[in-house]
Amino acid sequence: MKDWKAKAIALADELEARGDLTDPRWRVAIESVPRHVFVPRFYDEDRKLLDGADPEQHDRWLSAVYLNTPLVTQLIRVPDTDLDMFTSSSSMPSLMIGMLEALAIADGHRVLEIGTGTGYNAALLSHRLGAAHVTSIDLDPNLVADARERLASLGYRPHLVVGDGASGVAERAPYDSIIATCAVPSIPPAWISQLADGGAILTDVRGEVSGALILLRKTSPDTVTGRVLVRPGSFMWLRVRVDNPLRDGGRFTTVFNLDGAESRLTDVDPKLLENRDFRFVVQRYVPTLHSISWSHREDGVVLELRCHDAAWAEVTTAEAKTGHHMLTQGGPRHIWDDVERAAAIWFSLGRPVRHRFGLTATVDGQHHYWLDSPEGKHLDQL
Repeated sequence: MKDWKAKAIALADELEARGDLTDPRWRVAIESVPRHVFVPRFYDEDRKLLDGADPEQHDRWLSAVYLNTPLVTQLIRVPDTDLDMFTSSSSMPSLMIGMLEALAIADGHRVLEIGTGTGYNAALLSHRLGAAHVTSIDLDPNLVADARERLASLGYRPHLVVGDGASGVAERAPYDSIIATCAVPSIPPAWISQLADGGAILTDVRGEVSGALILLRKTSPDTVTGRVLVRPGSFMWLRVRVDNPLRDGGRFTTVFNLDGAESRLTDVDPKLLENRDFRFVVQRYVPTLHSISWSHREDGVVLELRCHDAAWAEVTTAEAKTGHHMLTQGGPRHIWDDVERAAAIWFSLGRPVRHRFGLTATVDGQHHYWLDSPEGKHLDQL
């Protein structure tokens, strides 16, 4: 494959100029690992397959592979629908190298990757540390088989496992770093147990409408704690079934009952939900919130909130004569009441940005979000 080396060097130059790539050892990995080997085909922005084996597509494919962009490599149909969802990709290089640098990985470190995907990140880790120090797990046996073949073709043979990423890989523990290229709603206890003392976990912890990359250090045998990173990042969910793209392996079955709805005025501006820092707080108080959307109606623009438990709320953006907004909500609980509580707390804290928050998680499943330090104010106590 001609020309890939120059493109890899150009990608490294771009990442360095952006400030994402600062460690010369990771630069060598970016320049040395051919990304195109791990992404022989991908879906473009129109969901059309771009295949490097097609002579007419080859040049466009190769150029795209070495851009600083994520490349979707797998789609799976949602059961009982005509909707396809992304289930695997080669992540944006600036995001991946930024995460690897944030972990402060050093010579001799043992690393567990959750989400093998294409195998490209495992290749970068293998180049930097030696494959014997790298373990990677993925739920999808086909992805693991393809990644193993691609890695071996370049002389890399890390330990690859087919299985549930939430369970980790206990037989290879302890790990100095655990990097998850997938999103989780909470830190799996197995990750904490399998982490070495002082080791680090870096993952996207989120709900459906907000999340953040969080870097956690093991501070005791059963506890990790750390802060939200300034760097944004969002990954596909850690799934429980190979043949289902939904994180719980279920179906779209939520039914919203519009009968018995409550209507009243609220002084919380619905446009506040456009603020990503506020959304981060809202997600903590409304963990089942799965969609935020806007609809245009005869009486103006309306904010629509929907939850997995069938709770819902709709708020008009136009203010009433009193300076308030018209609210209608229903379902098993009144979620806008929780949004109002979140707004009151967020304003009382001075409207903090997301990266001022942190998380402490334990092997028994406890999760506490705090402001500025573990000894600071905890959201679940406000």
